[in-house]
Amino acid sequence: MTELGQRLKEARNDKGLSLEEIQSITKIQKRYLLAIEEGNYELLPGNFYTRAFIKNYAEAVGLHGEELLEEYASEIPKANADVPESLPPRKMRRPSTPSKSSSASSKWSSVFPSVLVVLLIVGVAALIWYVVQSGDQKTNQNATTNQAEEQVTSDENSGSAPNSDEVSDEENAASSDDATQDDKAKSDDEKAKDETEEKPAEEKEEEPAPEMEIKKVKSDADHSTYDITNADQFEVKLKASGSSWVALTGASDKKYVYESLAKGKNVTQDLSSETSATLRLGSSPSIEVFVNGEKLDIPKEPVVQNVTINFKKAD
Repeated sequence: MTELGQRLKEARNDKGLSLEEIQSITKIQKRYLLAIEEGNYELLPGNFYTRAFIKNYAEAVGLHGEELLEEYASEIPKANADVPESLPPRKMRRPSTPSKSSSASSKWSSVFPSVLVVLLIVGVAALIWYVVQSGDQKTNQNATTNQAEEQVTSDENSGSAPNSDEVSDEENAASSDDATQDDKAKSDDEKAKDETEEKPAEEKEEEPAPEMEIKKVKSDADHSTYDITNADQFEVKLKASGSSWVALTGASDKKYVYESLAKGKNVTQDLSSETSATLRLGSSPSIEVFVNGEKLDIPKEPVVQNVTINFKKAD
């Protein structure tokens, strides 16, 4: 076993990872990983792959791949012209075919001008009908008014006086109107009095909802615990500034993230249905953790860090 292989194996054991787990993380076959630990580089497919496999293995166990390659440059085969002879064939992209929605949209665009013309014709016809109806109503009102004026003039010229029954009926109607007006005025006075006596209850001002609080309740060398209160949601965002293995698991033992994040990759998970979550970072300096948009202050040393986040939903 070489010094490099011994160092990689010790780092793997410190993390409590098996070769099968490293294979799942790096997608490198177990026999190649074992060959790297034992220094049997001739079993690997070539110098180019040897250096790439060593770098990925190192980063999976929390070591810096580039620095490790430089440190053991004399031990590792040189990456000269040993580049893969053939690359996997690229998949040809099928020409895009117009979707049903675009076809329907194109059909609607061709029909829309005709529909617009029909609506315009209907609107003009409705306007003409309204003008004609208004003119007829005004003509009928004028004719009725003229007829009433002629009837009044005829009665005045005839000089006929109303009989006693008609006078009596008019007096009774006037008395009834006066009584109705008195009752209405009395009702309005009582209503105003009731409104004056009844005062509306003052509305209570709603108290503002408490703001979300993230509090670090425990901090050991490689394990931190945070409590989140007064929050409606539980959203965890991971931003990778470098390559690192990340495992994010909920209280229900559901694995939301279980992979090696490459540099520049961002992952966002909604854990509002969970009461807590555990986070394991293979290289904490390479990962930034945000909860509901607020960044957590996670220690950078040692490199491997474990984080527990307890979530209590706002009432």
